[in-house]
Amino acid sequence: MKTLLTLLVVVLVPVGVMATVDPDPNGIGVYFDLDGDVVCTTTSAPFANTVAYLLVTNPDASSGVSGWEAQIWTEGAAPAAPMWTLSAGLDVDPSPAGFQVGIGTISPLPYGITVLLATWSAFVMSPFDEISFFVTGVPGSVSFPGSPGYAVGDNAGDLRPLQVSSGTGLTAPVAMINSIECSVVANEDMTFSGVKALYR
Repeated sequence: MKTLLTLLVVVLVPVGVMATVDPDPNGIGVYFDLDGDVVCTTTSAPFANTVAYLLVTNPDASSGVSGWEAQIWTEGAAPAAPMWTLSAGLDVDPSPAGFQVGIGTISPLPYGITVLLATWSAFVMSPFDEISFFVTGVPGSVSFPGSPGYAVGDNAGDLRPLQVSSGTGLTAPVAMINSIECSVVANEDMTFSGVKALYR
């Protein structure tokens, strides 16, 4: 009975899946914190204002980011008023999910263990609305065929491909809101490899 009660508590209490920053170099993913730790969150009220962050993790170029490309989309319930806000630069991709962002070498995004590329905000209509985020390369990209990528801060011609944080590209989400998988994972820190293993 104790085991059943513990499971019910875990399912009913909002849980954020924690992970250390993806240790692989040149990663990209969607997170619910600026440190690149939280990949899964829940909402507890209708019309909940929710914020997520598109981050480069562990870039191997110490001069920052002067441009980047990625395709980002969600699946599941449709939130109200979803919007991406760039940290810097201009998006020249005309598609709603595609980003081909030029920032420039004069004022690139500064280097860090995580680099904030863009912020997503929306209102999640119900605590039962499940939303999953996916990241891949921009279809038809000449600079980064088949993967997301970024240009080095002090040299826009130095292009670095990015690996997707889920480790599986299109087959698994990089972040989730109100997913049953958010609720059944114990409320404890996990390694990023452990989070990746959930989706393989």
